[in-house]
Amino acid sequence: MNEKGPHIDKNAIAKYLSGEANATEIGELMDWIEASDENLEEFIRFEKLWSASTVHKSVDTNKAWEKVNNHIFSKKHRLKSRYYKVAVAAAAIALIIVVVQFFNSEKTPTPPLFAVTSTDNTLNSTLPDGSAVLLSERSKIEYAFDVQKHIRLAKLSGKAFFSVKRDEKQRFVVETNRGGVEVLGTKFSVNVMKNNNVMVDVLSGKVKVFLPRASKDTLSMIITDGETALILVKNDTIIKQTQEASAFYTINKTITFRNMELSAIFTELEKCYAVNIRIDNAVDKKLRFSSSFKNNSLNEILTVITQTLNLDYTKKGNTYYITNGNDEQ
Repeated sequence: MNEKGPHIDKNAIAKYLSGEANATEIGELMDWIEASDENLEEFIRFEKLWSASTVHKSVDTNKAWEKVNNHIFSKKHRLKSRYYKVAVAAAAIALIIVVVQFFNSEKTPTPPLFAVTSTDNTLNSTLPDGSAVLLSERSKIEYAFDVQKHIRLAKLSGKAFFSVKRDEKQRFVVETNRGGVEVLGTKFSVNVMKNNNVMVDVLSGKVKVFLPRASKDTLSMIITDGETALILVKNDTIIKQTQEASAFYTINKTITFRNMELSAIFTELEKCYAVNIRIDNAVDKKLRFSSSFKNNSLNEILTVITQTLNLDYTKKGNTYYITNGNDEQ
């Protein structure tokens, strides 16, 4: 056998195929294979004979070598087909790749193109494609671009508001721990909640919320501005629900009430303005109200609501009291 390049001990091949070679021995064998076509051809022939034999990993390597040595090194001939040479080379490359992947399997994965994490405050940032993102407290986003699929991929943990730069040739997908959101031209927020459910609110435009259930079965739902989709982890479903009045209050200081009951309205205001609102027992809590407020103070909002519904309000400390308009103060 006309070996080229570094010398390889015959037993090294048998040790490799019997699964007993260490990392150093595997590396040396790979160097020998790459050194010449002849080495490569001999290794492939040996591998085929080894696979056809009854040799197992537990056998002694010397005996294993004796079993196939005469078949491997007794004849020398070149491959007759150039096509076969290409196939052999491809097989060797694949083998080398597998070995390299095995020894690199525990290494740190390639970092994303862009990553940002917020601490105890919200954080404004711009993604590499020009899209704007506002991260809520203790949230993280990793951004990458899939060249083959032409997808801008943002992996999110926590909550974030997105204003995506439109690009019809490059889809924008937000991936969470459960399902994801594909942008169809919009401004929206995604919230991975503590119970692992995922809430998607659309401010403008529309998005497709999806939940892969199996390799060929994907549950999806399209929602538009003013709508909310909730991905439920417990039973792998997506439901559409009424969007909270204050869904985007932290983004644009806007609160929108759509025929909401009085008790629900005051609950939303308490959340936005960090106050307490108490409704007198004589007030009908099922009264309904519709309006939208932007950049208004709480006093301004309460004035509009109470005057519209013939109510009144007073303030003591951090608490507001709602009473009927004809009650004596």
